[in-house]
Amino acid sequence: MTVVSIDGGCPGVKDVKTGAIGATSMQFPLKMAGDALQAISAYIKDGTRPAASQGLDFTNTGVTLISDKPATGVESKDTAWGLANCWG
Repeated sequence: MTVVSIDGGCPGVKDVKTGAIGATSMQFPLKMAGDALQAISAYIKDGTRPAASQGLDFTNTGVTLISDKPATGVESKDTAWGLANCWG
C-alpha cells in the first residue's frame, strides 16, 4: 500500500523525499488561476463559458504524481522535479 497526499506543495514533496509518504499528487495553483482569469475574461467579452475537459463534466486543470518509487503503469515524476516545480 502507498500513502499519497493531494496538493503537491513543497512540504508534501519533502515528505515524499524523506519517505514519510509514498507520493503526492501535485496541483498547479498558478495554472488554475491563469485558466480562471482567461475564462472570466472570455465571459466578460462575449459570454463564452468554459468548456468541460473531454469526457468530464468539469475543467481538469491537471496534476502530476510525485514519487521516488513509482508504481508500475502510473506516470510520475521524481522528487527532484517536484522540488524544482512545487509551490508554498
